[in-house]
Order: sequence, then C-alpha cells, then structure tokens
Amino acid sequence: MYGQPGQDNLRVRKVYGKDHIRYMRCGRCGEEFSERKNTALWNSKIRERQAIAVAEHLAEGCSCRGTARLVKVDSGTVRRLNRRLGQHGQHYHDQHVQAIEVEALEADERYGFAGSKGQPAWEAELMDPASKFVIAHVQGRRDETLIRRLLTDGAARLANRHDIAFFTDGLAFYDTLFPQIFGHPYRPFRQGTRGRPPGLHYRIPRTAAHAQIVKQYRGRRLVRVEVHYVHGSIKRITHALTALGYTIPNLSAIERRNGTARLMSAAQTRKSLAFSGRPDTKVALGWWALTVYNWCRPHRSLKRLLPLPMGKKSMSSVLPQWLSVWQVRFYLSLRLSPRPSILTPVGDNLT
Repeated sequence: MYGQPGQDNLRVRKVYGKDHIRYMRCGRCGEEFSERKNTALWNSKIRERQAIAVAEHLAEGCSCRGTARLVKVDSGTVRRLNRRLGQHGQHYHDQHVQAIEVEALEADERYGFAGSKGQPAWEAELMDPASKFVIAHVQGRRDETLIRRLLTDGAARLANRHDIAFFTDGLAFYDTLFPQIFGHPYRPFRQGTRGRPPGLHYRIPRTAAHAQIVKQYRGRRLVRVEVHYVHGSIKRITHALTALGYTIPNLSAIERRNGTARLMSAAQTRKSLAFSGRPDTKVALGWWALTVYNWCRPHRSLKRLLPLPMGKKSMSSVLPQWLSVWQVRFYLSLRLSPRPSILTPVGDNLT
C-alpha cells in the first residue's frame, strides 16, 4: 500500500523518542515503519529542533564545524545530516522536476575545491532565466564529461528539448555538444559502396538556437564582450530576448545565481582557504543549497507591483484635519493633476 494515501490502513502502534515520533503499522500487509521514513530527518539521532537548526545553518553558508559549535552538537552529526539533506534534496528534485516547459536556458559553471586546493570540484547548472528556477545541477571536473552530464540531465527534464534558446559562456564544449543533445540526429546517404558508412549527423531545428557570450579579459579587467551565434537563427534568439525583456544576449540570471550559491555554501565562498575537506560533503552542500533556493526561498526579482498600494498611511483618501486651506488646495491639485512618470523600462544589466 506504499504511496496510496486515503486507504485508511495505517495505525499508530507506539510513540517513541523525546520528540514523540509515531511508529506506524499497515493493517493490510503488516509492515511497521516510522513516520519519518524516507524523510531528511529519518534516523537523525538528535532532537528535531536541533536537526532543523543544523539544516538552516548549512543553508545560510555556515561550515560544518561552525554549525556544530552553534547548535552544540558533534561535527560528525552535522556531516551525517548534511549528507542526508543532500540526498533528500536530490531525490526530491528528480521526482518533481519533470516535463518543464521553458523558452530559454542559461548555463554556467563556478569553481570550487574538495579535499585540497589541488583538487578542483566545479558546479555547473542550467537555469530558466524567466522563473529563476534551476533545472539541472552537476558537480565534477570542468571537462567535456561534466558539460555532457549537465546538458543530458537538463534536456531529459524538458517537455520539448527542440524548442529552446540556449545562452552559455565561451566554453568550447557547449558548441560541440549542443547539436548532439538538442538537435535531430540523422544518417546521410552513403556515397558509393566502398568505405565505412557515414556516421550520425545532427540537424538544428528552427525552434532551437544557441548563443555564446564570450568575455575577454586583460589581467583581471573585463575589456570586451562578444556574442557568437553558433547554432540556429538570430531570429530565435531575438524572440527569446524580447520575452525576457533583454536587449542583448547575456548571462545575468545565472551569474546572480552563482553569487547566491557562494553565499549559501561554505565550500563555495571566494576566500583563499574555503573548500570542503571531503568530496561527498561538497556534493551534499550543493544539492541542499539548490533545494532551499528552488523550493524554500522567495525570489525578489519575481515580485509584481500591486495595481494600488495597500496598507500605507500615505495613501489614505481622508484629508488630515490639521491642514490649512491653502494646504488642502495644494494637496487636491497634486492628487487630481496628472504627474509625469519617473519609471524607466527595466532591461538587463548590460544595457
């Protein structure tokens, strides 16, 4: 009877622990299990309020040792809860992020280290710039395998992978892998009877396009930004930019996400000694921060203005009783006369 709610087959057999956790029993199959089974708090070994405090501190960018000192638990307990939180967040993401309908995607990577400064561990993500929702998240060395895992996982979560405007940086792996994952494969006709048959070729559909934003630096100073339309038509890219409210191709959404991710994970900060001592700890921190970012925190850029302000004292329609006659006339003239708008259309941060 797993995963079938409303069957009225569960009974409370006993209550155990300081948090009075219910131990359930199925009346159909006789299986017994805790109500925390398959949750992030399953077998946490500490009080519920302490486990929640550990999760909140880790999502705010505290290190494992710092969290242990603040919550007053052992550092091994924090690492164990961190792994469980990361696994639970990854399973939740895999279960709910399916058949996503998006018109554009932005991809980027951010560097990090695990074990020592000589062992780079990059994080790569795919984001929908319209909703600021992260669709795919992978970690590893910055090579073709990492980018292939990222694009394959992200394309599998889309409702239609052939209808997308893709924005990336100048990494060459995006250029070579985009046709294989977002294009239509076909095999050309064989010319003659000798030699091997031709391999698979990939055709880019009209509804898909790829633009790369290439940044050129002189030392640490950005001197030039070039836009390369490598696949598809410029018309498809322009249509996506119009829908997003941008004027030129850019990676503003995913770059802001990179800054937020570095604040939410202690292993991703830009300090010289900030890195995770173990690779599995860094992977779990990345997935837990992603889960909190996608499902728990409101995004300020997605807020919309109300048609009329509410709850403000300055918007009261009743005139103050202490105003003089000339003040009342001036006040009414301000309310009745049209005022010029001081708002300017909002675009991307590169205009």
